[in-house]
Amino acid sequence: MKRALSGQSDKKPGALVRGLRGLAILSLWQAAACGGQPDQPSVLLVIIDTLRADKLGTYGEQQGLTPYIDAFAEQGVVFENASSHAPWTLPATASLLTSLYPLQHGAGGFLPNFTALDPQVRTLASVFRERGYVTGAIVNVAFLDRTFGLTREFEHLDAQHFESNLKVRSAQDTTDAALAWLAERGDEPFFLLVHYFDTHAVYDPPQPFRRRFAAAQDRESGDHIFGTREQMIRLRAGQLEINRHIIKRAEKLYDGEVAYTDGQVGRLFDGLSELGLAGDTLQVLTSDHGEEFWDHGGFEHGHTLYSELTHIPLIMRFDGRLEPGRVSAGVGHVDVGPTLCELTDIAAPEQFTGHSLVPLVRAAGVGAVEHRSVLAHGNFWGPPLSSWREGADKLILSAPGGTGAHESSGAPELTGTPGAAQLFSWLEDRREQRDRAPAEAGRVEELTDNLRAAELLLQRQYSAPGARVELSDAEREVLRGLGYVGDDGAGGEAGD
Repeated sequence: MKRALSGQSDKKPGALVRGLRGLAILSLWQAAACGGQPDQPSVLLVIIDTLRADKLGTYGEQQGLTPYIDAFAEQGVVFENASSHAPWTLPATASLLTSLYPLQHGAGGFLPNFTALDPQVRTLASVFRERGYVTGAIVNVAFLDRTFGLTREFEHLDAQHFESNLKVRSAQDTTDAALAWLAERGDEPFFLLVHYFDTHAVYDPPQPFRRRFAAAQDRESGDHIFGTREQMIRLRAGQLEINRHIIKRAEKLYDGEVAYTDGQVGRLFDGLSELGLAGDTLQVLTSDHGEEFWDHGGFEHGHTLYSELTHIPLIMRFDGRLEPGRVSAGVGHVDVGPTLCELTDIAAPEQFTGHSLVPLVRAAGVGAVEHRSVLAHGNFWGPPLSSWREGADKLILSAPGGTGAHESSGAPELTGTPGAAQLFSWLEDRREQRDRAPAEAGRVEELTDNLRAAELLLQRQYSAPGARVELSDAEREVLRGLGYVGDDGAGGEAGD
């Protein structure tokens, strides 16, 4: 079993925060006695690994999986059409934390040839730390440890990862660690990253979430789980038979994980309030990428750039400084960094590629919509893929000579080779099921030219090669346990 705990559904902070509240109040009193409150607001950045946007009620889900995040969204700004720039954790999170696209920041690759974030790349942690912020990160996957560079600038790093994805730190324990850090931080403004991993395979929700959301045969017994290392390796080798029924059964277990994590995220936000910190803290919730459940004939992530993997939640709450509302404009992860800088009155580094979302938030109040073009890259299992979202259109382009999807992924081949392309109306065809490319060759050519021009422009603006990662035996074993390498040593066995 992934965890042995009660599956607490009450979002109230409980004994831990009650026990720490006195310490927090004392710290605030001491800060006032020494000259007042911090001059700058704090930042809490929550990343829920592998959470697709359409599993949240505020993005249209009807099962009631996320009541606490939905309540948070009602008090904040919901970016309805936010996009990740890669379909797996390392390059996607690197873009979020650097405001650079994957072709710029250098983090990515394949086992054993992973590349870490280039040492010259500025991160959000470095920006805030230079301004006197206390920086902390609580993370639960090897790709977010210092080895890969994404968390190298955090002063305090609580990184836990295990040799099996059956034994990762639970959302309850992650929230406990975050609340304890917040209570002990002192009086300086803080930048805290909290990363939840429960919605990543394996899918093994605790009770009562298993009982509420799993398929009938899986509700009482925890014997059935999905997404173990052995299953992923067999899937990649074509030895595990999957079909729509099996994957939909797995999706119900995933739904239980989403609901469980929602309660713990709610407990974190409530704990922030009880510690007296919410009013002066910019709170941001997002994910690195989504997950596929047979949307295009495949399962999990890393293998396509369809919406189920690239459409991610992005919600910001900042009491008194951000008017609650919804922004329909298309935006990307690279825009988060400049937004945090503007809202905390910090100059964004020139290296940042994205643009602040604050003007879009203000424009949304008068009904204006400005869809920003969004670029994405990546494919953990096969030939490289690129996508370009411009206006209401989205182009997906595979590398010459390949389909862009691993043979065993089950994803349909792209239309034609070499350099195959698909074209979707992403606003009208949200699940990207109707390919317009065969009938609109001219538009495909136009968008392809625009995509290539954007790539050249970005690389001229900033481009880093990344740093080759030499994995230790222990790190290799951790990645093996997550399904990133088979027993025969072959790489590319599961994309995080």
